[in-house]
Amino acid sequence: MKLVIAAMVILAVHAIALAVTPAGGMAVSYGFFFAAAVAAMSSTVLAWYRSGTPRDNRWWLLLGSLMLWTVGMSLSARQNYVLDNSNPAPGDSMFFYILYVLPVLVAVSSAPVAARKRWALAIDLVLAALLGVLFYVRTFSIVSVEGAIGPQQAVDVAHMLDFENVCLAVAALLRFLATDRADDHYFFRAVMAFFVCYAASGYFYNHYVALGGHPDFGDSPWDALLDVPFLALCVATLSRKPQRHWHPPVYLIRFVQSASPTFLAMSVLGFGLMVIPGYPSLGITGAIAAVIGIGLRGTLAQVDLVEEEFRLSRSRDELEGLVFVDSLTGLANRRALDERLLREWHRPGQREPIALLMIDVDFFKEYNDRYGHLAGDDCLRALASTMASRGLRVGDFLARFGGEEFAVVAPGTRLVEAMALAEDLRAQVQAQGIAHPRSPFGVLTITIGVAAVQPSAASGPLELLNSADRALYRAKHNGRNRIGAPSDARLENSLRTG
Repeated sequence: MKLVIAAMVILAVHAIALAVTPAGGMAVSYGFFFAAAVAAMSSTVLAWYRSGTPRDNRWWLLLGSLMLWTVGMSLSARQNYVLDNSNPAPGDSMFFYILYVLPVLVAVSSAPVAARKRWALAIDLVLAALLGVLFYVRTFSIVSVEGAIGPQQAVDVAHMLDFENVCLAVAALLRFLATDRADDHYFFRAVMAFFVCYAASGYFYNHYVALGGHPDFGDSPWDALLDVPFLALCVATLSRKPQRHWHPPVYLIRFVQSASPTFLAMSVLGFGLMVIPGYPSLGITGAIAAVIGIGLRGTLAQVDLVEEEFRLSRSRDELEGLVFVDSLTGLANRRALDERLLREWHRPGQREPIALLMIDVDFFKEYNDRYGHLAGDDCLRALASTMASRGLRVGDFLARFGGEEFAVVAPGTRLVEAMALAEDLRAQVQAQGIAHPRSPFGVLTITIGVAAVQPSAASGPLELLNSADRALYRAKHNGRNRIGAPSDARLENSLRTG
């Protein structure tokens, strides 16, 4: 509030000074204009410094626009004081008053941070350079360096200024309303405050003061109006970073952010059409360049989008792979085992039983106590490699169940076949001959519980898991290094070697 009051006091002082000293009014106005411009530029640099880390370099584009405007004002003062030219629209200053929007127009046309690419910046710079040429041609097709030839030319210049000021004010307002980041909100609040005020005060001053009987600075207290945009910019930048009091719909945010890169191209198209009557080749070139710029940006953005979708898809697949993989052994984990059991259980046309082998490493705690946990991890990896490469058939699914337990899902396998597969696995592990002094067998061995169940709608995979777990418990109770089945007494005696 203090900043607003200070700005109002400055405006009042300017207006009063013009009313009190009409003879020196022109000098007073130039002094206030330059002071306001310098204050606005200083506050912009401060805003860049306050923008955080990394700094928001778009503030330098706004600073560039203010500097170009100041050059235009300097040329206007030169026309008045050095050349003694009282024409309301001298060509050199008018060109800079039009050109000053280019840097900030590039900022307003910028894509969101995540979508800013060097190729997009290159396209924007080419379009900005072409727009500068169109500004030059359009300006000097209406006025000369000395100024407008007649009242109509001065009105044409005013309309051109109105067109660019209103377009930029609307674009800045849209960007401000559709921001979803604090830095964007802070930057576009300042840009919107300046250009909305500039469009309103510039329109009133140009049409009702400069072209309404007061062509020179200092003729009317209304000259203080031109301080307003610069003071508004100071207030917007020097105030603390704004808090969002409303949150626009996500669709609106994305729509404005996606459409913003077209602002610059549409400006090129608009001014290209303006110069076609006098310079058809240049105007058509500008229009074609605008269309190509929009199309090229859209195409390259689509390429980036496809590449990003591919990268995300690949990352998602990799993450899904990590979710279903045991990090120690590289085998499938418990979650993957549950998924596989469900898929096999509910496979259409399933007529064969599903076998499950529950595998436990014998006396593994003693192995860890003797050799340490790192050696235990190496042991588990060696066991996983042995079972995966030597003992399984095509279609069998091996997973680490947890700790020192493993499991094998064997679709389409009856109990007798599953017992034979389990015995083959047990023999392969024992044949490895991994020393285990604290085991009664002298080497590392495994015990396997086997179960086979015919899938049905009335049961589920949990029945198979419980059955195999009971079989494993029974085999361990009977002495380990053996194969166990849940209820078959003949097979309960198990196969055992060594």
